[in-house]
Amino acid sequence: MFDLTTTYKKRRAALLGVFMLVLILLPIVFAGNPYLVNVFIVIFYTTTMSLAWNLLGGMTGQNSLGHAAYMGLGAYVACLFMTKSGMNPWVAIPIAMIFVGLIAGIVFYPCFLLRGPYFTLVSIAFGETIRQFMLNWEFAGKAMGIPLPYGESSFAQFRFHSKTPYYYIALIMVIGVYLIMKKINRSKLGFALKTIREDEDVANAIGINPMKYKVIALVISAMIAAMVGCFYANYNRYIDCDLMLQSFSTEFILPAVIGGAAFVEGPLVGGIILLTLSEWLRNKFGGILPGINLILYAITLLCIIRFRPVGILGWYSKSRIKEWIDVKIFGKKAGEEV
Repeated sequence: MFDLTTTYKKRRAALLGVFMLVLILLPIVFAGNPYLVNVFIVIFYTTTMSLAWNLLGGMTGQNSLGHAAYMGLGAYVACLFMTKSGMNPWVAIPIAMIFVGLIAGIVFYPCFLLRGPYFTLVSIAFGETIRQFMLNWEFAGKAMGIPLPYGESSFAQFRFHSKTPYYYIALIMVIGVYLIMKKINRSKLGFALKTIREDEDVANAIGINPMKYKVIALVISAMIAAMVGCFYANYNRYIDCDLMLQSFSTEFILPAVIGGAAFVEGPLVGGIILLTLSEWLRNKFGGILPGINLILYAITLLCIIRFRPVGILGWYSKSRIKEWIDVKIFGKKAGEEV
């Protein structure tokens, strides 16, 4: 049994190692193709946002439609510090994260006093309120947004002429957030959040304070979203209010839902599949009939939701395909638990 488990884990680790090696070498092998590198950067930071949402929506059961606001607010706070006071980006980013986490905790704390769709509704209102505020605040550039200065490449200033450094930073970001989510999922905090998701009355009965843990999940989720917003602003060297549009919040939810919100890996799987599919459809059909790529993308999403409502990982975990892969590739005996 020990040898079997060791073999199973070793083979999975080897496959994961090969996958990571491919990701590490990709910007080097395709150094002459900045478009492809950019696609992966978008996949990485969008997936990180989906991981942040999944902590609150998938693990805790609190459906937020305002994560674009956390991302945008974090970007604005960091950019204002950087452009108005000359603060170093690596100092501005944690300040922005703490600020957004505190704002989210304070604003949404009253929502958790009530059950029902109140949190979701307030998250929508919060996002639009912040967007309108920035849109009309002269200090933040109003509709013009905030451009970041260009200059020589400098790691200290989070500014590079090549996309490759941004690629590796985004890769480290998504891996780091995934490992944090994995740790939370296996911890006392993760147990409390999942218990609240299933039944708040049961959580109360066993001594779990739903209010406390919901706020903790919200603050962590909002801080990660703010970090992604800071990365987005430095990568694009510009930020405006359009980042806080409701449609962006939906884009961050879809990878988790399609991949399987009940799984920590759900946003990773959903992000890779959906964003790759979206980009392929745009390149393949966008020039034939503008907008047809979005129609095909929507049809694909509807089919997945209709026929695999538990997400891709939810279906895969109980499928014969998984059993075949475990037996033939990873060396697991049929029907054996590892």
